[in-house]
Amino acid sequence: MSWGHVSSRDLLTWETTPTQPQLRPDQEYDQDGVFTGCFAPVRDANNKQLTVFYSSVCNLPFHWSTQPYPRNAAGLALATSDDGGLTWAKSPKNPILEGEPPGVNVTGFRDPYVAEWPALDHLRGKSGNSLYGLISGGMQGSGPTTFLYEIQSEALGEWRYLDALVDLPIRFQPSEKWSGNFGINWECTNFMTLESNSISHNFLIIGAEGDIERNHIKDYILPPLLPPRTVRQQVWMSGDIIKKGDSIKFQYRFGGILDHGSYYAGNSFVDPPSGRRILHGWIPEEDCTDEHARKKGWSGSLSIPREVFLLSISNVIRALNSQLSEIDCVEQQRELDGSITLHTLGVRPVLEVSRLRHGCLYSHKIDRVFLPRPIPMQQQHFIFTSSPTWELEATISISASCETVGFHLRHNHNFSIHTTVAFSPVTETITVDRSASTPYADINKCPEQGPFTLFTTRESLTGEEKQEKFRLRIISDGDILEVYANDRFALGTMVYSCDYESNNGVTAFATGDENCALFEEVRIWDGLHGVQLLSCGQLNI
Repeated sequence: MSWGHVSSRDLLTWETTPTQPQLRPDQEYDQDGVFTGCFAPVRDANNKQLTVFYSSVCNLPFHWSTQPYPRNAAGLALATSDDGGLTWAKSPKNPILEGEPPGVNVTGFRDPYVAEWPALDHLRGKSGNSLYGLISGGMQGSGPTTFLYEIQSEALGEWRYLDALVDLPIRFQPSEKWSGNFGINWECTNFMTLESNSISHNFLIIGAEGDIERNHIKDYILPPLLPPRTVRQQVWMSGDIIKKGDSIKFQYRFGGILDHGSYYAGNSFVDPPSGRRILHGWIPEEDCTDEHARKKGWSGSLSIPREVFLLSISNVIRALNSQLSEIDCVEQQRELDGSITLHTLGVRPVLEVSRLRHGCLYSHKIDRVFLPRPIPMQQQHFIFTSSPTWELEATISISASCETVGFHLRHNHNFSIHTTVAFSPVTETITVDRSASTPYADINKCPEQGPFTLFTTRESLTGEEKQEKFRLRIISDGDILEVYANDRFALGTMVYSCDYESNNGVTAFATGDENCALFEEVRIWDGLHGVQLLSCGQLNI
């Protein structure tokens, strides 16, 4: 494994440095791979030097499930650039950590993350802005965790071990429906404190490896010779940083699933001009054969950049079906007037993604469509897209008798090929049904699914009750499909429609009583950023 280097001024257009890869396994301490890492925060605008940390791997293979884990199989290394990332030099002091802390038997030790954490400074009685580092993994016989270090600000190669930050049992899952399974070993753990008005919450974003697959994936019968997906999930937790004697611990309060598809290994940074927390993640290519990936010319992709933030919803009185106390991914705060405010981790595409609409080939706007209408009018066809790269945004009002609502996407004229994005208010789930998404038999077409509900609020002055609208956003880019809802649901996956010239329909549908769903407004931007229709395997922005 090696590193490339690309840069962007707008999170949309990217420039590649002339020499690739920039960091490769060419030293004894990283001979088996330059694994995941991160940038050190730039704290002095006058200092043009860039610094990265990475997991330096020297003893493959290793995996949490094959014990004993080889000691010092992965260490920590540092590299710097003095020319804006055009060239990089590895530190002569590498490895700055040979491996895991002394006396600790781990299930994994890799994927450094470095940032300031004022909340931890406050707990430790520190003035100024210290730097802290996490290296993810787990402890044999205990559970998954992330290892906390203090970093010398003036000597970034000096890391002092503080503690294993989290104490959780293996396979920790507070709610079978609303929280993910926190697994056995962690990767790419990020820490942050997010604020909304006068409220702040501490968060960890975690890639959790384990052995308990989600039911909708586990129950799907795979095609012959296609291996199952790696069991892992992108999760998050919110909690308190506390001191227990000399120990520092992150104590779980509530948590959830950051992405309900195959998205994984999210890494974040703070955007200095805006103060936003920006997250990049990986949508892997595990649902098709290697031969299929070779034919199309690429394998796996980064998702579009996302913003994560503290989302607060005031005056909430109920969800669709679940009790508020059952929804483990939100925290209830009772206000002085007796009302309830919900707090959770918000997630949405960064604002810059909307600029891709500018210069699109075609745009469409559809207003006030009631569904279902009398049989057989349970659906309403909108368009056939001219490009596999498009965005859809919909605002939908749903009555109590609505059973399902959503869109059939990438369908042909007789619907023998189609992908369905459906929200069920009854089961409080959003599903991407891929069962008829492709004619190829060697594709894993298991559904993608995650919990989602709508909240009803009560106006404090008038007492009027109002159920929030279902706000759906879908972004298609060739095989990649990303689904977002109400700034708190995300799902990234691959859908192998392949023949985009024929499988390009967009049709709205609803089931339940007549007119139970009102599509108040649907906007479609076809051919984002002026993309022309290309054949399968040759899709580019």
